[in-house]
Amino acid sequence: MARPDLPVAVVTGAARSLGRAIAERLHRDGYAVAVTDLDADMAHSVASALDPSGRSVRAYRLDVRAGHEVTAVFQAVATDLGRPQALVNNAGIYPDHGLLDMPEGAWDEVLGVNLKGTFLCTQAFARARIDAGGGGAIVNLASTAAFSARVGASHYSASKAGVVMFTKSSAQELGSHAIRVNAVAPGLIEVREGQVSQEYRAMFLTMIPRQRTGRAGDIAGTVAFLLSPDADFINGECVVVDGGFLAGRPLTRSLSK
Repeated sequence: MARPDLPVAVVTGAARSLGRAIAERLHRDGYAVAVTDLDADMAHSVASALDPSGRSVRAYRLDVRAGHEVTAVFQAVATDLGRPQALVNNAGIYPDHGLLDMPEGAWDEVLGVNLKGTFLCTQAFARARIDAGGGGAIVNLASTAAFSARVGASHYSASKAGVVMFTKSSAQELGSHAIRVNAVAPGLIEVREGQVSQEYRAMFLTMIPRQRTGRAGDIAGTVAFLLSPDADFINGECVVVDGGFLAGRPLTRSLSK
């Protein structure tokens, strides 16, 4: 049987990378966690590693682009673990495509996962929370790409900029139901060794005042805070976690002639 004494959190894209780190952190903080992912095998692996008994962690296959799957998974989570009080919209993809060569399907896929998926899961969660009398918190994963574009990522940047504004709009609509909605915008995060080339890493570090790349725990900790009672008066915000990357660029010039 599930643990009825634990608050329940749904994390999308939780089988790998940031999603897994977020699921692990929330479970450590005392949540029952629904690990959802398109990769069902990996989702079950994560859930088994966190709680072999299945009493506080369950895995669910979920394509966040499919409304009927989202509805079915939220219903299953409510049955298996209890009504979710927290949602982390983490599922996302970030392929590179030049604008002129980008297939239409690539645009649709990125916007579908990153933005439509966030909408569908937020809608399902909010409807369930309102039926339960309100309350709850949502954290959406945005990106510094929402504010600082790069070549080869017009679809990704557009999707994450959309997540930021969707966060603000949904916070306005859901506030009267005591549902808070915030976002986290990670900068360059290295989840595993060698994830980016040494050359790219070295170049990027010159633009990060903190002088290191981000870690999965940096994001998981921020998400956990935004879901916690300590963040009760934070709503409709996008918290940038980038070591200072967006603060400016390391350009210098002499003030004297």
